Amino acid sequence: MNYFTKYRILIGAVILLAAINIAILITLGFHHLKDNQPMVGPIEPDKQGQMLARELNLTLEQEIQFQELRQGYFLQTQQNKRKLREKYGAIMQELSSTSSNKTLLDSMVKEIGKLHMEQQYATIDHFLTLQSLCSDEQYHKLQQHFMRMMNQEQRHRREPMQRNRRFNRSQRIDSLRNN
Repeated sequence: MNYFTKYRILIGAVILLAAINIAILITLGFHHLKDNQPMVGPIEPDKQGQMLARELNLTLEQEIQFQELRQGYFLQTQQNKRKLREKYGAIMQELSSTSSNKTLLDSMVKEIGKLHMEQQYATIDHFLTLQSLCSDEQYHKLQQHFMRMMNQEQRHRREPMQRNRRFNRSQRIDSLRNN
């Protein structure tokens, strides 16, 4: 093979790798900037609300009230989740210090417990308010919708654990066979 042909192939490969690296850096930079932007407004997609409104056969007035309640609830829970993240970060920062203050950690844990309680009370109030807006038939459908959502969440939480159990079981069997 000619020396200049090898050299051209090498230059082409370097240019291709440089282009790929630049594309990766741009993508990472874009995602970093996107994650740092504060969220404004409701974080829940409108499609889910529209689907629920169709499923429950809501009137226009009920649909407006549902939308307002959902937006308020999601904004409230978003603020609560932000506070929880801050508290968890403060705990980790205190634990990583050379001399952790046990009383400070205890007070942070109590604040986290209080925030979790507020979250649960907000959820209960939200569901009770939704219940008061629905007719009996609509409320029955709403309960079925929530049960489906809970089953999906539990299924998504269980799947990684089951995969881990299968992996750990196969690892144990292999380790027993090797001994």
